Amino acid sequence: EYNKDGLSAFAALSVSNTTYWRYDRFYYNAENARSKNTNFFGYCAKGGANYNIDENSNVFANVGIISRAPFFSGGAFLQSTTSNVLNPNGINEKAFSAEIGYGFKSRYFSGNLNVYRTKWLDKTIVVTSTQQQEIQYANLEGVNALHQGIEFDFTSKPLKDLEITGMVSLGDWTWDSNASGYLYTQTGQPADDKGLPTELLGPNHAKVDVNLKGIHVGNSAQTTAALGINYQILKGFHIGLDGNYFGRNYASFKINSGIGVNNFAQPWMIPDAFTLDFMANYRFKMRAYDASLVGNIDNILDAEYISDAYDGADHDAKTAQVFYGFGRTWSVGLKLKF
Repeated sequence: EYNKDGLSAFAALSVSNTTYWRYDRFYYNAENARSKNTNFFGYCAKGGANYNIDENSNVFANVGIISRAPFFSGGAFLQSTTSNVLNPNGINEKAFSAEIGYGFKSRYFSGNLNVYRTKWLDKTIVVTSTQQQEIQYANLEGVNALHQGIEFDFTSKPLKDLEITGMVSLGDWTWDSNASGYLYTQTGQPADDKGLPTELLGPNHAKVDVNLKGIHVGNSAQTTAALGINYQILKGFHIGLDGNYFGRNYASFKINSGIGVNNFAQPWMIPDAFTLDFMANYRFKMRAYDASLVGNIDNILDAEYISDAYDGADHDAKTAQVFYGFGRTWSVGLKLKF
């Protein structure tokens, strides 16, 4: 670490080694019950710096890279529930992330603005294919994703008893590569295009190609915003409102595929949503203890909105499976500090 004349910086490094093995007496006899060991060396390196321009402004930057062992199933083993066969192409998952930003702080207002970019490499993903009424599995290789965007958050106290908070996040999260993988049976044996055992990585070993590049990552809103107001009406008695906006939320989709080349279309984009929540909090003494009476009304406008969805065959509202968010709900609680 370094800290002098308004400049602070740090750097950190760690290493690890992960060993996987499995023991199976359901599908194997005692002599072959224990698999071979497989080892994955991993590391994490990160660093950052902050410079205080003056008493109000600062700039900062952070960067990091991580390499970690793949998952036990689909990464280290071809089929971890039924087979001791190791994945011949198992490699570490990796991520590289960097951000730069600016901060401002004063008596009445403080805020941060930052830009980030995170690249995921070689994510562990398993897809399925059905041949001869049997399910086969492919452990995809070269699955990359890119998450990048800009974020802003602030806190303002224009009056002694009034606090205003807010944030905006604009993201662009997409799959950043086309991936491929070889097909294996449920017992971890190489499979041909008919689902029958064949030579490992031989000419008849069936291959799955998945074209994902440019497809948006699903199940997380990529545009979000929030605005909150908290006001102390009387000493110890606060009320507040919090508004939350969710946009550009793409439906989740399962990467199932058949033998050969598989193209994916953009998943359905869930309609934008807005919710408004109310809060009241009263702090008081209950004999020798500090007490708080808390009340919340979530989604006070009783807005109807879709919180999550699974993409359908036509990538639209008619074919998607959706999950609605909760309507208006309320709760009351009493807290005591001993």
